[in-house]
Amino acid sequence: MEFKETLNLPKTDFPMKADLPQKEERYLEEWKARNLYGEMEKALKDRPVFVLHDGPPYANGHLHMGHALNKILKDIINRVAIKKGHRITYIPGWDCHGLPIEHKVLKDLGKRRGDLSDSEIRAHCRKSAETFAKIQSEEFLRMGILGDFDHPYLTMSWDFEADILRQLARMVEQGRIYKGEKPVLWCGFCETALADAEVEYAPHRSTSVTVLFPSEVQGKKRYYPIWTTTPWTLPANQAVAVGPEISYAILEVVEEGSPLERGAQIVISREIWERQEKSSTHQWPELKGRTRLVAVVTGEDLVKEKPDLQHPVDRSRRVPLVLGNFVGTDQGTGLVHIAPGHGEEDFHVGDLHGLSRETPVDEKGRYSERIKTTHPDWVGKRIGEIAPLMITFLEEAGILLESQIIEHSYPHCWRCKNPVYYRATSQWFLSLERKNLREKTLEAIGEVNWIPEKGENRIRGMIETRPDWCLSRQRAWGVPIPAIFCSHCGKTSLEPSLIMRAADKTEKEGLDFWFDEAARKDFLKDSPCPHCGSKAVEKEKDILDVWFDSGVSHEAVLKKRAGAKWPADLYLEGSDQHRGWFHSSLLTAMALEGTPPYRSVLTHGFVVDGQGRKMAKTLGNVISPKEITDKYGADVLRLWAASADYQEDTRLSPEIVNNTVDSYRKIRNTVRFILSNLYDFADSEKPKTVSADPLDGWALSQWEEVKREILAAYDEKRFAHVISQLNNFCSVTLSAQYFDIIKDRLYAEAADGNLRRGTQSTLRILLDEMVPLLHPVLPFTTTEIVIHDEKLASAGEATARILARPFPALHPERKKDDLEEGVARLLEIRSALGKISDELKKDKAIKTTMELSLDFMGNEKDWNPLGFSQGFLESFFIVSGLTLNSREKRESAPLTEPIRLERFDTMMVLYRAEGTKCERCWLIRTDTGKNPDNWPICQRCHKAIKES
Repeated sequence: MEFKETLNLPKTDFPMKADLPQKEERYLEEWKARNLYGEMEKALKDRPVFVLHDGPPYANGHLHMGHALNKILKDIINRVAIKKGHRITYIPGWDCHGLPIEHKVLKDLGKRRGDLSDSEIRAHCRKSAETFAKIQSEEFLRMGILGDFDHPYLTMSWDFEADILRQLARMVEQGRIYKGEKPVLWCGFCETALADAEVEYAPHRSTSVTVLFPSEVQGKKRYYPIWTTTPWTLPANQAVAVGPEISYAILEVVEEGSPLERGAQIVISREIWERQEKSSTHQWPELKGRTRLVAVVTGEDLVKEKPDLQHPVDRSRRVPLVLGNFVGTDQGTGLVHIAPGHGEEDFHVGDLHGLSRETPVDEKGRYSERIKTTHPDWVGKRIGEIAPLMITFLEEAGILLESQIIEHSYPHCWRCKNPVYYRATSQWFLSLERKNLREKTLEAIGEVNWIPEKGENRIRGMIETRPDWCLSRQRAWGVPIPAIFCSHCGKTSLEPSLIMRAADKTEKEGLDFWFDEAARKDFLKDSPCPHCGSKAVEKEKDILDVWFDSGVSHEAVLKKRAGAKWPADLYLEGSDQHRGWFHSSLLTAMALEGTPPYRSVLTHGFVVDGQGRKMAKTLGNVISPKEITDKYGADVLRLWAASADYQEDTRLSPEIVNNTVDSYRKIRNTVRFILSNLYDFADSEKPKTVSADPLDGWALSQWEEVKREILAAYDEKRFAHVISQLNNFCSVTLSAQYFDIIKDRLYAEAADGNLRRGTQSTLRILLDEMVPLLHPVLPFTTTEIVIHDEKLASAGEATARILARPFPALHPERKKDDLEEGVARLLEIRSALGKISDELKKDKAIKTTMELSLDFMGNEKDWNPLGFSQGFLESFFIVSGLTLNSREKRESAPLTEPIRLERFDTMMVLYRAEGTKCERCWLIRTDTGKNPDNWPICQRCHKAIKES
């Protein structure tokens, strides 16, 4: 007889193969054919709804790892909500308008905006957005994202565009929208105004200059120096500002030199001057040691003198000295050059003093014809290339005190990455002051649950300091602002009734009518100027900021879609969305509804490489989601996302991917072991096979604590803790400890014996409770588990079953602290035994611990306080014999010196086991072969065979 054939060896029909990606593809096809999301909606329709409102990514390219992290976190949360008794309404969305898509289209076409008509640009943009929305949809589905992908929301769909217009009309009707001329951040390359959220700060090298403004005071030549890092703004200068309470030193030049003549005076902040005099690197070395202090006066005193300052670029002009409360003494000279057309503070000073906002810089970031009279050679020059010409001119004019190159943080366009600048233009704004919008928004922020908590302070600070929202953009691809200009009276108007008519027409026909001259004229024929009644009206060309589009998605989606609700339970996006979608959604909701559109906001960090660097093709450190799903499967990608401390920047590298694969393999192999040992355990046996074995009780007690930790971590959205708990339980508690010990009973005990069935019952409990907890992170793998476990042919049926299966209940009665403490002491001894046996194996004294017999000498109650039986201890330590304080003389000498177990004041002696190896269980027994059949097996194995 081949005694191996009589063992209860596990089945291996749930193998760890390298075909997970292929299996996932098959499952996805079944889910699609079954309409898993629709089926789930119907099955759970009576449950309370949980709504995670999807922030729309731009439909302008393939997905990157940031997209994957975001959508997987959302999917985990949605699946957890189902497990906790909710139904979900998850409607994926795409941002389809705006500069990112238009920029990509023009780049792909190799065209500038002026090369195509607005209608041509819009047609290309729509086609591109449709293409990439579909591509991204398929890529998200490949990750196992559960949602209504058959009915997503697209900001370019006619119904959504109509809703955008309707929300704009509501705000206009409330008096929140106005048109005004203000300096706004402007990109000369993209030729449009930008919102704060469309600007990113990056290091930039600028030319700084200290320029002298000459004047004459009380018969004395006096110079008023300003310092600026934007010398290109000097042609737009309208004044010089001083701080009213700042102390200024009036210095007289006592030695000849350049550029200041002897006897001339110069005005500088006293604090700055004294700081420079003490510095080893004087900012103005030409002045060091050449001046004496004449007087100290305040900024108010200087202004009272009413000096006329000579303009530095147009020498025929004079500009005033004015007061500015914003002037500081941290850098520069304490005097500030004022160009109202190129700065927010400058603009306010200009408003106060009636200064011109005129600027010679056009929408392309070039000097216009306005500068032709003084500097014709500068016309057409980009502002970024004017510094050398400006310095040469200032030097020749004798008013350049100093120039240098500095590196500082500077705003750049988020799309084309070029530096941006402030430019005074006429734009449409949402006022944050009218109807106390800012104040009410700040109050409402405290009503939202921000995760992490620091998110509250971040968005609060942004709302506190941000200017009015510039809503207009000078592009073609977007929702137009339906404003009309009257050529008769020269006034512009934005009327709610006209916007609502445009919305109704848009919902039926789309927005193209606004960009078709004949259709637009026909539409406007019944819309005379509300100011003078003239019909000589024409459209304005601006479109809405794309952040307004997505910002009103709570109105267009949450209030319109069946099964949704307002406000959302959760918004979840990257931390940059505090100034983006979280921000725009909050302001629009407060303006329209007076309350936030979300109850909770959760933010995650960015995905960076293993060294913490931003992923970039130039660095060669980019890993795409597709690379991982194609090679390892989506569940590995999902496990990486769940394992990350996502509230900080999340690292990804080939090494991290390999570690995630190892982590996945440990979890999978744990389940594989359980499944393979339940092949002959029927559900009908559950009631009569509750295990009384202490090791089984210990495993369930351990699991109960782990389960409690996992459930709490899911509640708190600490998914990394879920994974760490599962990993540790699978790899240590189960694989290294419990499974190692129970293999003997599973394989060698009688198939229907109480000990084996009791352990199988424990494995059944572990599997039944682990699978629902694994499902939110590993939906493909848990589908495969259910297919094998429940002998199903359909992945759709398996997923439907596990999807609706709730999280396991807590069973506090399983928790046995005394049992855990007792086993913990045995594990300490087992660890010590493992180290000794490893040395014996290296010396080839033994091949396995089953060749050993142990003798413990000392106080047994100290290390075995629960009095575990001799047979239990033998199986626990996986040895063939064990005695306690034995006085019998052994035939063989100890294999090692006695081992002192210091903690327990006990000696452990290792002997070679006496007897003969059982050819079935491989334990060395004195009763081997002593059976009626004379089989070379021990009596336990003989009995097991006879009873089978």
